[in-house]
Amino acid sequence: MFSTQDISNIQLPDKTLCLTYDDGPGQFSQAIGEFLYEQGVRATFFVVGKYAVELPEVLNNLSKMGHIIGNHTFEHPDMPIYVGNDGDIRDQIIRTNTCIGQYNRNKITYFRAPYGKWSPEVANELNVAFESSYKMCGPVHWDIPGIDCYYWKLGKSVDETVQAYLDEIEKLGKGVIVMHDEIADMDIVKPLNKTLELTKALIPLLIQKGYKFVGLDEIKDRRLTEAAQDAFALLSPNACVLQYEDRVGAQLKWVSNSGNMKHTQLTIEDIGNGKVALKTSSGLYLHVNAEVDNHVTLRTEKSVSTEFHKIPSSLNQMYFRTYNGFYLGGKGNNNEVLKADAPFMMQALKLTYKPLTSAYLPPVKLSDKIRKIKKKLLFIKSKLF
Repeated sequence: MFSTQDISNIQLPDKTLCLTYDDGPGQFSQAIGEFLYEQGVRATFFVVGKYAVELPEVLNNLSKMGHIIGNHTFEHPDMPIYVGNDGDIRDQIIRTNTCIGQYNRNKITYFRAPYGKWSPEVANELNVAFESSYKMCGPVHWDIPGIDCYYWKLGKSVDETVQAYLDEIEKLGKGVIVMHDEIADMDIVKPLNKTLELTKALIPLLIQKGYKFVGLDEIKDRRLTEAAQDAFALLSPNACVLQYEDRVGAQLKWVSNSGNMKHTQLTIEDIGNGKVALKTSSGLYLHVNAEVDNHVTLRTEKSVSTEFHKIPSSLNQMYFRTYNGFYLGGKGNNNEVLKADAPFMMQALKLTYKPLTSAYLPPVKLSDKIRKIKKKLLFIKSKLF
């Protein structure tokens, strides 16, 4: 699930850095990844879908080297403005995940907002739909800003840029760094990109100074790990919720949603090729043994009988088709047992996704509240005078 706030001030030990790159993949991405691999440094590459779809071999190689592939939208829009102008923000996430999903299968997908721009409205728009929010984590902000592309535009040298990064890093002593392995929206700057040379000069200097590097997936900050626990309930067209007894052999049934959500929590395991496995809170798999009957029951082992084709429908709705070609069917009425008995989609249940979790937000400290009040007062003062 997406957070309504930037994930910033990530908790890191002193002299610990997390290296990230935005706007790729591009012509220098693989060389950057190879150099970092030789240095023993794992980075996160927040990729733009329109480039990722053209350079799948680069993403393959970066992933094989242990780097993390993150989502940076498909076309790099200003997301609050885009939503305000009725842009399809979910499509920006979904299309990019189609390009990078294989690298994050059954893991968290980290996200960074273009330009670092974000709002609760953007988060809420994304979180209503399974396809655009499940196991998504972000937006991941930064501590050391990506001045590299700005410096290339100004004609600054690599040495000047290295020093600017060093000054900022030494001042903070730790943090998340952002650089740009490609330039997503300033074609005039693309030929000036020297981030490969910057990386080759800066990283060894930081290692010599005693800095350590960690990947985003190695950081224990709850804001970065909670997405792994994303869970949801399935609702029938009659607003009944799918419920189960969490034991082997138990059948599932629809119950009136009266606020009791016990034993309704489900997660999805991505098998690939559009297939998924549905799991209960204790890890039991939903399955259909078509050789016996069409009831959906629970079992411990994963097999062909636990595989479902997930077919997205409108917004937060989906169909499920079993391995023998039958869909989950019935009316979804109260106390109705779940069966895979619909031979055609027109008879299938269109199920609604209801998220049961939300992104973790740390409690606001008193010092942060005071700082926000001071900022607001300064803003008012500037308007008055």
